Amino acid sequence: MDKPLYVSVSGGIAVGKTTLASRLASILTDCQVFIEHPGRNPYLADFYTDMQRWAFHSRVAMLAMFASHYKDFDTKKRVILLDRSLHELICFANLHLDRGNLDAREFSTYQMLYDGYISLAPRLDLVIYLSCSPQVALQRIEHRDRAFERGVSANYLTEVDQYYEQWLAGLPANTALRRYNTDSGIDPTTVATDIQGYLPQ
Repeated sequence: MDKPLYVSVSGGIAVGKTTLASRLASILTDCQVFIEHPGRNPYLADFYTDMQRWAFHSRVAMLAMFASHYKDFDTKKRVILLDRSLHELICFANLHLDRGNLDAREFSTYQMLYDGYISLAPRLDLVIYLSCSPQVALQRIEHRDRAFERGVSANYLTEVDQYYEQWLAGLPANTALRRYNTDSGIDPTTVATDIQGYLPQ
């Protein structure tokens, strides 16, 4: 049997990843989906209050949370769908290193953990990259009203997007990339059809 198609629904904050992943899970047949809720991170509220104090804790916790899913992959499924992948978490670490919220020693420790996990993780076959304008993302953040997100600014959202672009530029040649803008929403059926096009015939 062929290995599963590993698909990540990727992107910044409030671009529609979880909504799309949930809908895809009900459309795609023989699919296993992993949805991680950031609020499960015990340091995230502290991080948004004081990024410099809690950046290292929150980044390592997020890495551990996402890595914990990988042991539960059912490799008999045709598609394994990830609501954000382990691979892209480096975007946030790089951002906070450059912002001065992680120092060189903390980032080096994080990088070792990240590299170790990535060396054991299956390669992504397809990245579904979602993006939207900062204004739309802020509206969605206000609508979902998560307490820890209330201080998120348009500038921060723009920075996250810039670091995602750097990550996307470095994707392996054998990882496919599809981009979708979600300012006006997204049709999950269209995305599901695109995903099915990458399955072995």
